[in-house]
Amino acid sequence: MSDRTLVQEFPPFVAEANLFSGNWGIPPGIADYRPLLSATYTSKRYWVTESKLDLSGYAMEDLTFFFRNSFEQDGGFRSISWNASAASPLSPYDTTVLENVIVSSVPITDQQLVASIVIAPGFIPYGNIPSTPGYYGNFNRTHIIHGHLAGYDVELDQVSKADADGSGWLKIEQDFYYSSLEPTAADCLYCYRVLALPTGAGMDDFGADSVSLPPKRVIMNGMTGEEPHLEYMMRLKRSYELANQV
Repeated sequence: MSDRTLVQEFPPFVAEANLFSGNWGIPPGIADYRPLLSATYTSKRYWVTESKLDLSGYAMEDLTFFFRNSFEQDGGFRSISWNASAASPLSPYDTTVLENVIVSSVPITDQQLVASIVIAPGFIPYGNIPSTPGYYGNFNRTHIIHGHLAGYDVELDQVSKADADGSGWLKIEQDFYYSSLEPTAADCLYCYRVLALPTGAGMDDFGADSVSLPPKRVIMNGMTGEEPHLEYMMRLKRSYELANQV
């Protein structure tokens, strides 16, 4: 067995709402993020940055990566600004930002990334959520090496004027980890940072109008080693089957 450390970096994120349409956009220099669009989600509220961690060197030597632990580091502060007035003051959930950080041994589709904001991948979905085939994927907890879903918001009791334009820090309201840290024989890991933004301030001139999130780093410690041939081949077979379904 040989000790190893895997590190995945995610760039910072900045978005601004178009005050005519309320749709979100990103300024030049934030090109690593793209909107997750569909017939249902057209306002660019959902964004993702994605990349891969190359494990092909270990796979070529028929080695399995055994994870010991994983954790995250933030490279700065989270903030948001908003438009509000006496007629339309700031209210709960007007400034809520959701973030899901996923490191998976199988790829995840755009549709599944949007769904991951509601139900973390690998969990049984709610009965009233769309059951379109493939909406949640057929992977399970073992394929989510690292997972962290967090909800950030402005604490209204800390806002000096909820009926005026302002800005504030985004604080963690709820968060949970759902990492499996299961061993993998995959030749790469798929890494995602998925963001769900609040409704942007549009023609009605109230709501969030800019969001700023710091860079993020995921660190995963573990070791590489050989395992019995049958277990290794079954693990490898499952990884390839799921990877080829996307």
